[in-house]
Amino acid sequence: MIDMKLSYLVLPFCCVASLTLAAEPPVQQYHYGLPLDIAKVISIDAPYDPYVCEVIDAKMTYLNSTGETKVVAYRKLSAGCLLKT
Repeated sequence: MIDMKLSYLVLPFCCVASLTLAAEPPVQQYHYGLPLDIAKVISIDAPYDPYVCEVIDAKMTYLNSTGETKVVAYRKLSAGCLLKT
């Protein structure tokens, strides 16, 4: 009986979580000359290793001027390249 009640409580949260995952915008690969309409940067995701200088993959999530969430993937130099003297 308790398991049945628990499943009724957990099921709606699982459905909401799956809808949230489905609502993620597609990732667009950046290329030179790609027109970007960035009103606000939400996050920038990139691996951080201050001891290695290499080209890495990064991803920026942003809002455009109409309020839509967009994601663009690009390549950049790692933090280790900036910290080397």
